[in-house]
Amino acid sequence: MKPPRARGVEPAGETANEPVGYLLRRAYHVAKANTGALLRDLDITPTQASAMMALAREGALSQADLGRFIGMEPGNVHGLVTRLKALRFVKLQSHPDDQRKTRVLLSASGERCAAKLVALTSRSSEHTLAVLDRDERTTFIRLLRRIAMR
Repeated sequence: MKPPRARGVEPAGETANEPVGYLLRRAYHVAKANTGALLRDLDITPTQASAMMALAREGALSQADLGRFIGMEPGNVHGLVTRLKALRFVKLQSHPDDQRKTRVLLSASGERCAAKLVALTSRSSEHTLAVLDRDERTTFIRLLRRIAMR
């Protein structure tokens, strides 16, 4: 049986052989837990927060575009929007060029909540990345962005 290793210590040669997807998923769960803990007071989930921040940044979006912005499966976006609407954080409006299409946008209370989310998610990111020094954080974010934006 292998002895337990110190947290954060990688044996020589092991890092290049670990599956990237596994490591990204583990890192995602750490970030999600950190964000979730900070969002409890607002009584919203990290996914709801992501949607609200996307709407704050981009303005009114179709449900399909909202799903693409936050990386959510199309079949799940409707339920997300329904929950945000029930919380009175979003409202729906007809598309100005095509009345058959509906767009999602933040309500006034959604805009206020989104402003709080910016500060909270910044704190969450700081907490998640606390194990890295400043240069490592910069490199990590740059590399993640490169992978995510392919």
